[in-house]
Amino acid sequence: MMKRLVFFLLFASLALSRGALAACAQLSAADIAQMQQNGTGIGQPTLPVTVLFQQGSVSIDPDLPIGSEITSGESMPIVTNTAVAVCPNGGNLFLSYLTATPSALPNVYQTNVPGVGFQLAYIGTGVNLVFPFTQKVAANATGGVTYSYLAPTSRFGIKLIKTGDIGSNVTVVFGPIAQGTAEDGKTILTFDAGTVNIKVLPSCAVNTSTLNIDFGTFGPRDVSTTSGPTQPVNFTMQCTGPTPPVSITAALAGTPDTDDASLLKNTGAQNLAIRLSEPSSGTVLKPNDPNSTLVHAPGGAMQSPFALDATVLRVGSTTPTTGKIQATATITLSIL
Repeated sequence: MMKRLVFFLLFASLALSRGALAACAQLSAADIAQMQQNGTGIGQPTLPVTVLFQQGSVSIDPDLPIGSEITSGESMPIVTNTAVAVCPNGGNLFLSYLTATPSALPNVYQTNVPGVGFQLAYIGTGVNLVFPFTQKVAANATGGVTYSYLAPTSRFGIKLIKTGDIGSNVTVVFGPIAQGTAEDGKTILTFDAGTVNIKVLPSCAVNTSTLNIDFGTFGPRDVSTTSGPTQPVNFTMQCTGPTPPVSITAALAGTPDTDDASLLKNTGAQNLAIRLSEPSSGTVLKPNDPNSTLVHAPGGAMQSPFALDATVLRVGSTTPTTGKIQATATITLSIL
């Protein structure tokens, strides 16, 4: 029995002797039995393909440019030669969407969510074929029958792509999305995908990037271990976009004092340090402490004011020396 193995862009083809037909057709039980008997691969009349997203929920920046990828997913890779059609004298296989509507972007189709498009593709070694496409299967020049199959490691991938403005919290729902058919009109491949939630994060900025805190002039009697000269540290987080922030978390970065790590080290006068706190909640922000944070829940508002106090305190067991109050720190704000 003559055999010929040919690799095409999408489908590899295995040639076996058989009477010539005109075009590609769905595999029959006899075709599958013959392949198994000859040890040339596996096959089934209709091969189901499920494409799974990497994550069930993703968050994106509101300034993500149109045409950018939001998220992606893939099917499980083909493990062994898997026949999908028989083409005794060559022919064509048709990979197409079921009811997809084209978007304004090339090769991108609309989902159920405005502003979100999708693209399905075959992925092989050095090959990326975007749906819809027609795969031509060459005839066997020596007269054998060609079984068209998916090669090992090949897979199908899906991409979600931004096509316009997206709502604040949306769910893209798929199901059956595409199919492969032979020239006999029968379905040889089916494709479906799951769902994915997309949240558009707010775009936020602080109304000031630098604050200079001046404690003025004071003497030793004006400062103790519990109270001292105090100045306000006020700023506001302002957000835009379709979604308000759920929470804003503040953390303090700076050099801790050697006597009291909850305070910022003063590089001027000795035995003095600086405390940063929120009077309304009694929260003290400790420098470089991952467990010391200040969390605000704006409750649907697009801005969140922070009203903090910076206080000079006495540290150590000796009298503070004459000098300046001098320290630098950074407040980092994380948005969810």
